[in-house]
Amino acid sequence: MLTASRWYESGSFWQFAITIVVAVSLGALGAFATMRASNPKRRIVYRTLANTSLFVASHSQTGALAVTHGTTPVSRPRVIELELKNSGRRDITLAQFHDGESIKYDLGAEVVAVLGASTSPVGSMAPTVETEPAVPGSLNIRPFLLMRKQVVRISVLVDGAEAEVKCLRMPLIDVDRREGVTDDELQIRATRWALLASTLLAAMAGITAFASLLRGDK
Repeated sequence: MLTASRWYESGSFWQFAITIVVAVSLGALGAFATMRASNPKRRIVYRTLANTSLFVASHSQTGALAVTHGTTPVSRPRVIELELKNSGRRDITLAQFHDGESIKYDLGAEVVAVLGASTSPVGSMAPTVETEPAVPGSLNIRPFLLMRKQVVRISVLVDGAEAEVKCLRMPLIDVDRREGVTDDELQIRATRWALLASTLLAAMAGITAFASLLRGDK
């Protein structure tokens, strides 16, 4: 019992044990950072920026305004704007689209026309956007190169009451998919994890220093 007591109270033992824990933790964090640097993650963030009626309630009730697209009248015009962003550290290439499948949306209303597809930064290519006449609310985005930090915005004119915009298919391989979040929200999450890791390392360093004091007392 005396030997066990001396072993348990030994400052040298605790310093050694805590030093091992700190070293293993730092090694694990270093390995994780190295892995992330050598295998950067692909990430796509997609969301609905707008789903806006072109009429206010009084106009739709009184017929004070009328909208046509070409020669086609649109009784309940709405503009839906979609955004796709590559917020990862590598390009999302055609190879990431499983079996060449398109990204598929259900806009919840009949698609009248695709008004446009813009992209940034300069030099990036906008995707081809297609509709399916047999499926009125369907919108397909053909496989394309989504470069690192590229942002694509697609505007669509639909005819119908406001409904939920649904992404029915996002056929991407080895790509982290996030719906309805912003870069600021992702940055906040990353910052929280970084603060947690820093706090743990600081606590381990403090315990190691305390163990060193105990050893000196012994």
